[in-house]
Amino acid sequence: MTSQTSAHPKFDAAPNKGVGASLRLENLHLNAGGKPDGRMLIGELSLSMNPGERWVLLGPNGAGKSTLLVALAGLLSPNAGCILMQGRQLTDWPGEALAKQRAWCPQFWLDPFPVSAWETVACALFALHPEHSANEVEGHARRWLTEFDVGHLADTDVRMLSGGERQRVALATACAQGAPLLLLDEPSSHLDWSHQALLQARLKAWAADGGTVLAAVHDLNLAWTLATHALLLDGKGGAVHGTRDEVLRADALSAAYGVPVSLREENDARWFRVDLENPT
Repeated sequence: MTSQTSAHPKFDAAPNKGVGASLRLENLHLNAGGKPDGRMLIGELSLSMNPGERWVLLGPNGAGKSTLLVALAGLLSPNAGCILMQGRQLTDWPGEALAKQRAWCPQFWLDPFPVSAWETVACALFALHPEHSANEVEGHARRWLTEFDVGHLADTDVRMLSGGERQRVALATACAQGAPLLLLDEPSSHLDWSHQALLQARLKAWAADGGTVLAAVHDLNLAWTLATHALLLDGKGGAVHGTRDEVLRADALSAAYGVPVSLREENDARWFRVDLENPT
């Protein structure tokens, strides 16, 4: 349990206060695997993401969503162009400083060893916050597991969790890091509807506290209710980006995914229907 008399500041259940994450892509070009001769995924993409914004990343399989997230995390160099965080090129950020600015939650995890759920979250904290005691770190890890409705499994070996439970541990780990920019690769995968609603609420709260969210998703209805902005990759090097109203249109989605997409609107609500029986 966190000591009330600790000389160190308490952990916060929100992005680092007063430290918003601004991200700028300038003429970004990405090939598959970052290889010079790799298939072109993204060509000449320029955009800005600002604190308080919630971006969804959409596109067909193989369009480059995961590759883009890896590049934005600083783990893959773009083939051309540059990525700037807080006006500074991503390549100029030291690893520890970058880890305090962005948290990356990949699409897949590898759990080769018996580790509890709270210890998994704690792994993201010890390296970044050596000033805190082991008890403080454990308490913070358990609080974030509770935020994602998996606190009752805090002492459970992560290899024994269901896919949805393990996903919520991964999300708790990313948020516990406290970095203002969340880069999430299919965070709703394995989640049932109630936990998708929980995820959406947590990410909206994150942005409301000054954080920035970029999440790759496939569910168009979830994308609409979650996002303020959207980036749609077409799988051929092209991209459309802007507010959700500008990007989440039936014509643009149909063209990108290669299946008919229709929508129904009522006041500020928008629902999408994908016709899988009559693909174009």
